[in-house]
Order: sequence, then C-alpha cells, then structure tokens
Amino acid sequence: MSENNGADKDPVDILLGGLDRILDNVHDRIVRPLLILTRYIAFGFLLTCLVLVMLIAGTIGVLRFSNVYIFQGYVWASYLALGALFVVIGLLIWRRRSPAPVRKK
Repeated sequence: MSENNGADKDPVDILLGGLDRILDNVHDRIVRPLLILTRYIAFGFLLTCLVLVMLIAGTIGVLRFSNVYIFQGYVWASYLALGALFVVIGLLIWRRRSPAPVRKK
C-alpha cells in the first residue's frame, strides 16, 4: 500500500467533487432561502385562514349567545348590538389611520 497524497486522483472524481461544491453553494445561497420563504408564505396563509375561520365562528357564537341568553328571542336586538359593536371597532380603527401623503401635481 503506497500513499500518493492524491497525486493519482481520478479525473472523474475531481470533476464530480467540483460539481458537488458548486451545487452545495447554489443550494446554500439560492435554494435554501427560497425554501424558507415559501415555508413562511405557506404557514402565513394557513394562519390567516385559521384566524378568519375563528373570527367567523366567534361572531356566529356571540350572535347565537346574545340571541338565546341576553335578548331571549329578539333577533333584531342581537343584530343591532353586534352591528353597533362592529361600528365602534371600525371607528376606533379609522381614528388610528394616518392620512395619505398629498401628491404634488
């Protein structure tokens, strides 16, 4: 057994080793950030859908609860109270907005 310290390496091994290093760099610099970005987008979409479903279910639950236990059958009063709550929330959000910048002509 003789040691040649890589002097007689196969040219195919050298070529494939270089290709492997190039592909590792491409994966580390391009593919991995894209995978992370798509993961954030997918989880953000799922979280948005979950929050939307929870808001809808919560609104229906509040409406049914107020119809049965608070206003005892007066459906219009339940809708009026929920509508007033949404108007108040909308007005509070409207107060927090910042004015749009004026464009110069």
